[in-house]
Amino acid sequence: MKPLLYLYLAIFLSAPYAVPAAVQQQTCGSPATVEDACKAVVDTEPAVAYDFCVSSLGAATSLVKPSDLHELAATAVRLAVSHATATESKIEELMDLEDDATVKSCFNTCLDVYSDAADRLRNALDNLSARLYQKAMAQLDGAMDAPDKCEEAFKEAKGSFPLASMDKDFGRLASIAHGIIVSIE
Repeated sequence: MKPLLYLYLAIFLSAPYAVPAAVQQQTCGSPATVEDACKAVVDTEPAVAYDFCVSSLGAATSLVKPSDLHELAATAVRLAVSHATATESKIEELMDLEDDATVKSCFNTCLDVYSDAADRLRNALDNLSARLYQKAMAQLDGAMDAPDKCEEAFKEAKGSFPLASMDKDFGRLASIAHGIIVSIE
């Protein structure tokens, strides 16, 4: 009789309904799906659309499926690093084509800003690897203002802002990483 009671007790306590859903919080060891992570991200990061999150993380995780939120957060940070580096390359390419000294100066400011953002994101990845989530978030916070700083530099130049779509995507990718790390905490 006692073994049966212990079995029922074990089943009851391990059932998902044993703790209300509002109290259940994912941890870094919780199984993670891109869809579930993106649902959490859009709740905390209003600049990120669910479809953008799913398509970005889905493409990055198509070959290797992350086993938990920690791995998914690392993947998201790597995506942001990659985008920051690609933005740096695009800025250098545009600088080479530009003759206007004012616009070149704006590009130079953006190059510095994205170089700093890439460094901060690499530091965030290091902190994430060490499971120092608060430090990783602080580094991400420092990197997330790159688009605003870059746009601000171009306000003094006449004409269109040639990095608008890259800035927007970088901001959303950094926000995805931030949102996943917040959901771990």
